[in-house]
Amino acid sequence: MKKIIVALGLILLVSFSTYLLKKDHKEVVMVEEQEIIVQEPKLPDTLFSFKKEELTKECSTSNAQFCAIEQAVKCTINPDLEGCSEAKLPKFIFLSDSGIDRPSEISYKLTDKKILNNQNVEFYTDSSCNGTWFGLCHGRVIYVLAPEGNNWSVKDIYAIEQ
Repeated sequence: MKKIIVALGLILLVSFSTYLLKKDHKEVVMVEEQEIIVQEPKLPDTLFSFKKEELTKECSTSNAQFCAIEQAVKCTINPDLEGCSEAKLPKFIFLSDSGIDRPSEISYKLTDKKILNNQNVEFYTDSSCNGTWFGLCHGRVIYVLAPEGNNWSVKDIYAIEQ
């Protein structure tokens, strides 16, 4: 009886092994994951300068983000410039008081760009001006931009000490 059970076990084992050998084997292909790097356009190496008597409504660049910064700077210099009242800019840009030292000239150079989690973008600038303007036109000035449909608007401006 033991010999029959062992013989049946061996026949079953050989049959199963033959089945596995004849079965179609699917190839497992290992695909390496590649890291996708999104290349941001390089910031322009330009010093942007604006004077009150030379301001125009038109932007000097076709980039919507750079144009939003330019508009904020122009409206800082002259809040009565055409298009400023319709622009969605921080309210303090439009303040008028005799104690406010509003600049009539501002120069800036874009130095860095950071994309935030909430789809906003920060642009870091090295800026200078001929006024004090709440300390927001000397040194490292940061413009926070938010998407507005197909355009961008400046939501906040702040400065950091260096």
